[in-house]
Amino acid sequence: MLRLLFLIAFISTACDRSKYTDLSIEKLTNDKSLYDEYLIERVNGVHRLKGYTQTDSSYGILAVHGHYPLRWPSKGFEWTEAIKILAKTQQPIWWYRHDWFACPDSTRSRLTIAIDSLTEKNPHLDSLWVIGHSLGGYIVSELAVYWESEFPLTVHAIAAPLKRLNERFKICKTVEKDEYLIKPSIKYFQWRTDHKNDGAFKNMDEDPQDVHIKNGHHVLLPPSWKEKRLGHNLSIQFVVDHLVK
Repeated sequence: MLRLLFLIAFISTACDRSKYTDLSIEKLTNDKSLYDEYLIERVNGVHRLKGYTQTDSSYGILAVHGHYPLRWPSKGFEWTEAIKILAKTQQPIWWYRHDWFACPDSTRSRLTIAIDSLTEKNPHLDSLWVIGHSLGGYIVSELAVYWESEFPLTVHAIAAPLKRLNERFKICKTVEKDEYLIKPSIKYFQWRTDHKNDGAFKNMDEDPQDVHIKNGHHVLLPPSWKEKRLGHNLSIQFVVDHLVK
């Protein structure tokens, strides 16, 4: 029994050591073969990006990733180029790592607390961009509906299944939604991929992005960009590239 407890403790410690505690743009690679899930292999919560020039700014940027299948080999890689593009703005950037198997309403509550803490620790900020992709887009959209603070947010939901979530979340307190009523302190944009060009949605009879946004905007992305199919993951890079122009 003692040996078993020691083994469990050893494995736990080894796992802890494998998690990254830093977040530096210098360690983000665009080479998929070299990417080692640097963005994901870290504890849940907010992580500030370092390693690039930052100006004194009145606003910051918070990125929220989506869901990853268990055996997905490059979790987080879809964000690497987008983060490098965002860094060119010289604004402070934070990465929100969350448990994508948790119920989204729980993640949304944790994200709300995290944003409250972030803005409290950075009183110079007078607004925040919150950019979510896929499940992350669903979470930030829910944030925009339930946001109670007067602190202004600009929320961007990219390739997000706002109408309904996958069956994997059937035990969660989620329902199908046809409309999102965005709070007044939120500037909200939904960026929809072309249904049949999005690898995550193309086999669905209905486009899970097709909802009515009240007090917000939606933008339909083109089917291709830079001679590439503009699918589920490339949509992040497309949106970010247009936001910083």
